[in-house]
Amino acid sequence: MAVRTFATMAEARDNGWEDLSPTWELFHSADWLSLESEQTNIAPRFHLAGEEGGRPAAALVGFPLDETSEPWPFMRVDRTLRLLADRYAAPVPDGALEPGRLLPTYLGGSRRVPDTLLLTDPYSSTQQRRALTQELVAAAEQEARALGSRSVAYLYVGEADPLRDVLRSRGYAEFPTARYATLYLPKPGFDAYLDSLPGGRRRKVMKERRVLDGAGLDIAVRPLTGELIPELVPLMLNHGGKYGHAYTEETLTRSLELHVRHCGDALHAITARSADGVLRGFSALVHRGSRLYMRQTGYDYDWLGKIPLYFALVFYAPIEYASRVGATTVDYAVESEQTKLSRGCTLEQRHGYLKLFDVRRQAELEPLLEGIRQGAGQGVSRT
Repeated sequence: MAVRTFATMAEARDNGWEDLSPTWELFHSADWLSLESEQTNIAPRFHLAGEEGGRPAAALVGFPLDETSEPWPFMRVDRTLRLLADRYAAPVPDGALEPGRLLPTYLGGSRRVPDTLLLTDPYSSTQQRRALTQELVAAAEQEARALGSRSVAYLYVGEADPLRDVLRSRGYAEFPTARYATLYLPKPGFDAYLDSLPGGRRRKVMKERRVLDGAGLDIAVRPLTGELIPELVPLMLNHGGKYGHAYTEETLTRSLELHVRHCGDALHAITARSADGVLRGFSALVHRGSRLYMRQTGYDYDWLGKIPLYFALVFYAPIEYASRVGATTVDYAVESEQTKLSRGCTLEQRHGYLKLFDVRRQAELEPLLEGIRQGAGQGVSRT
């Protein structure tokens, strides 16, 4: 078994990365990781494992992060733990979350998206997958040490992922991080979706649709291309500001430009225009195989009033679009759990794993991690 590490996605793609990425998977595809490579301030590493001289059978991306990296709470482990401590009222030992104790860190399997995955050949046996996973996790730790990292983190590992057992066996501390929302649409069409909802919720959705019909909005799905970006960014700033995020026009413009460049024809915007042609709201999605991934959204709140446009653009229009393109799943990531549950989503627990190379510092974090585990287990939350 051999692990090769590459400094660019172009090299990793040439050496078989894309062969391991399912047709429906977005966040660990070569296209998406090319986007992330341009968006991060420190170049990621791409690990490929397989028999010596053969095609790879498993892959893992690692993102080196330090104090200059964006303080995104779904990415930087110090911010992730602070968010969880606040959510579950978990006591934080003095200085335990100071960046200098945890950073630099090496983030395995994801960046800015709460979805950690180690890719493996679907034809590998269970024993082969475990061996490949062990090799890649060990290679990531070796790379982290070489880069001077203080910690290695995997923040959003799925409930049934065999990666969990490997990380526990290698001394990683485990803690719950989020619940991932997915809407499954086994039958096409909006009527089938409505039929899947409880009676009270179904009547509420039908009422919201009548309000939307009476608002005189033109809701349409179109490719998201560069000329649309200047209209979208102000609405994204509105949406971010409403929820306390201090984005800049430059940051959001660059993010959308990278989406356009790397997602190409798979990227679409659902736009809502009032009768005067002005854009009043939008959502952006990426279509990969059988799955739609909801990405950005934004609104003209001064105009909107009580029109339930959020539900139209994030749920109802994407569900109708899914039936037209043959998608059976809509991916909604994390947060806003009650809203997503109310519209039929299924929530799957995701788990975080953390190893500090300084075992004394690792032990100092344990009271915080235990508080998070207990708070999550008891349903205690400040949000």
